[in-house]
Amino acid sequence: MTDDLAQSGPGPVLRFARVLTTVVFAYTLVIEVVLLIGFVCLLFGLEPSSWFVEWIYRVVDRTMQPFRGIFSAIQYGTGSDVEVRPAIESSILFAMIVYGIVALVAHDLLDWLGRGRRR
Repeated sequence: MTDDLAQSGPGPVLRFARVLTTVVFAYTLVIEVVLLIGFVCLLFGLEPSSWFVEWIYRVVDRTMQPFRGIFSAIQYGTGSDVEVRPAIESSILFAMIVYGIVALVAHDLLDWLGRGRRR
């Protein structure tokens, strides 16, 4: 009977945990890439005149809500006639680290739950 259970493959709970882990990692990967692009856009002071840059700034703004005010942006460059001054946003880098840690913790938790279920 134990051999039948071992040959039948992972149970539905374990399959669900694997799918959930994949979804968490995919979401985190997308967020990390968007944050990195947003960091580079702010670093170079790109104007939101392009729909892509405007979309990146909008998504970064939503994603950064929990991290606003942790660090001050380091402004550099000259010119007061530009809409976006070049800046180094340390809070974006911090958010990328935190989102990565959350993804790793979620993966470990789901892996632990899956191992407990197999026993």
